[in-house]
Amino acid sequence: MKSSIKISILMFFVRVTVILLNPMEVLAQPFVDLFNAKMQLFSPQEFSADGTSKLSGYQSEATFLLPMEQKNKDVILIGGDYTQLHFKTSGAINMQSDLYSTSLLLGAELGMKNQKWRTTVLLLPKINSDYKDISMDDAQLGGVLLFNYKKKENLKYHFGLYYNREFFGDYFLPLLGIDWKINEHMNLFGDLPNNMNFEYKISNSIYSGIALLTNISSYRLNASTGGMYVREGDKTMGHDEVKIYLNAYLSKHLVVYAETGETFYRTYTLYNKANELQETASIFRKSNDGMFVTFGIAYRFRLDKE
Repeated sequence: MKSSIKISILMFFVRVTVILLNPMEVLAQPFVDLFNAKMQLFSPQEFSADGTSKLSGYQSEATFLLPMEQKNKDVILIGGDYTQLHFKTSGAINMQSDLYSTSLLLGAELGMKNQKWRTTVLLLPKINSDYKDISMDDAQLGGVLLFNYKKKENLKYHFGLYYNREFFGDYFLPLLGIDWKINEHMNLFGDLPNNMNFEYKISNSIYSGIALLTNISSYRLNASTGGMYVREGDKTMGHDEVKIYLNAYLSKHLVVYAETGETFYRTYTLYNKANELQETASIFRKSNDGMFVTFGIAYRFRLDKE
């Protein structure tokens, strides 16, 4: 009986194939994406200790968010994300592998006695693994607590904490952010050190900008590896991306977008259960950084227009 319940819970997570591109992004931006799908392509790059092989790949992702405003102006948040990471080598060694993440976003944005303040609480359960023999060992649990202060109509500050139980241990990330409508054409928004965006409105249907994004995550491999996991990003710097982007609105809410930029410390390395780096010929070893391009589509509500 317990086994069947366990399997049902796991399959529920697997089937949720719809947390925005980043759970903290929804907390500080002048728009909300109810649905977002993207494909990100990475240029082939040599492994750091092996010039005879190159690593390439892509990341595909589909996300949704359902904000439900209550009579007292509190907002219930329900969302989800499904991500696939594909890796492929070429040259002296030819291999390919995939990692997956399926996550939920459950939370609320709550008003406080002082109307200048609001609090956001998020619960972020997920399964990160190669999905070859899914078990509760592949599950992670995280969350966000964020306090938002409305300085004036066009300026908000926020600060808080992100936590996730990674396979390498407890991960805490303090957050300090801003949501600033500088003028009719410019927005600055994000939560450092996780993300920051500068957006420029070219016309009513065209927006451009530059952004910084940092990722740190981990993925459990199948049981035959003895509890090994893959860590994304450098131990101290994470996986960083600097990009420029262009958003084009095909209608009031439907937007297509393109991005290009450079990765920094984008590396996927293999660790054993004792958190020891495994220096092997695995596809998961340190590689050099390079360029990427992203194409996507979103159903978006701009808060500075609605």
